[in-house]
Amino acid sequence: MAATIGLLPEKHFLCSLCRDIFMSPVTIPCGHSFCLSCLSHYWTRHQSKYCPHCRRVFADRPDLSVNHILADVSENYRQIRPQKPPDEEMVPFFLSSVIQTTCNLINIVKFVCANVSDAHVQVIDVEQMIQERLQKIERLKYSLELQKSSYLREVRESQKVFSALVNAMEKSHKAVVAVIEDKQREEEKRVEILMKEIEQEIEELRKEMSRPDPLISVNGDQSDDTKQISMLSEMKDWSKITIETDPCVGVTRKALSGVLEKIKVEVNRLSKAELRRIEKYTVDVNLSAKTAHPFLAVSEDRKQVRHVDKLQEVPDHPKRFDRVANVLAKESFSSGRSYWEVEVGEKIEWNLGVARQSINRKGKFTVCPANGFWTLSLRAGGQFIANTSPVTSVAVDHRPRRVGVFLDYSEGRVSFYCAESGVHIHTFTDTFTDRLHPFFSPGRLHGGKNASPLTISSSFCSI
Repeated sequence: MAATIGLLPEKHFLCSLCRDIFMSPVTIPCGHSFCLSCLSHYWTRHQSKYCPHCRRVFADRPDLSVNHILADVSENYRQIRPQKPPDEEMVPFFLSSVIQTTCNLINIVKFVCANVSDAHVQVIDVEQMIQERLQKIERLKYSLELQKSSYLREVRESQKVFSALVNAMEKSHKAVVAVIEDKQREEEKRVEILMKEIEQEIEELRKEMSRPDPLISVNGDQSDDTKQISMLSEMKDWSKITIETDPCVGVTRKALSGVLEKIKVEVNRLSKAELRRIEKYTVDVNLSAKTAHPFLAVSEDRKQVRHVDKLQEVPDHPKRFDRVANVLAKESFSSGRSYWEVEVGEKIEWNLGVARQSINRKGKFTVCPANGFWTLSLRAGGQFIANTSPVTSVAVDHRPRRVGVFLDYSEGRVSFYCAESGVHIHTFTDTFTDRLHPFFSPGRLHGGKNASPLTISSSFCSI
């Protein structure tokens, strides 16, 4: 075995941080290995959780356990490490002198390094720490400049949007006033015409009254009486003529409904732009099979979950749901922003969102923020609800086939979007103190009508 190890290149046994043979090596999820002390010191110094070699970022800092096989192999290599001193007989004298001088210098440097005081080592570390902090200051300054630009852009956008809405509202108000004034003028003309007709009839009646015995014929001729009776019968029955004293019922509301429709269009436009900005916070989400209820089947790639028609034989686990058909993601978040999308397709029932790591998973419980759940549901009747206590009905114009979930941990927000259209559906606002896991429930089978799975998307719709 030692002979085989000696044939391998030395780079396989070197820590890329200290450039020496591994001491207590650890291997992280990306496959790269480092000395335990080197990696621990690096992560502590940089306050990071990414691989120093490939820069892959981990959602959670990996647990560091010594890779005993690599440790044994590295120790064996250390013992048989080949030595390659220069063969002085095969080189010219002057080159041999250079090599000898170089070797002497190396030995001097080794001696100095071996005997340098701890104080000097501390000075070197402090100097490096100072440089790192100066670099951090520069990065913070740069980030602040970007932040200022973002603030300014948002202020300008808000001024543009609200100015347009104010103009729209002013135009709508002017239109309402114009409609009311036109209506008033029409009614005034109508009343004026009616009053003239009444005055005309009054004049005719007065003329009739001025005639002697207007309704009694003197010579017995009935023709005049007939004319008088006919004239009276042709006059209007003014008891049926009325004027509506409250003619503007609903006029302002209708105008405001038009303004609200314009606001809704503008909100949807802003929502689309918002979702395009959010997509940069996309994270890789994988289902945790050990949390899945026995009625749920999780795919091998940990991207799909479906409700099945019989209980599966699965090992009991303290993190497994045993009463309600739910499953959590393996990943959890305690800071920053995270975004993922779930394909729901034509499913008639589902439940999506986030849940606290410490939630109750055994027995019966209510899914609501007070119990550590922030979720949106589609019920079998087609109703969308936010699972508050009591539940909140959510109006959705078009049923989404793909739902985007955005978690802003520091701001305490969980938002849901229709991923195809970019339209915002609902947002929970709360204060988070525990780690949060993405939450999934594919809903009941409903006689096979809801058998399709929930699928965590790896590609996003273009909006």
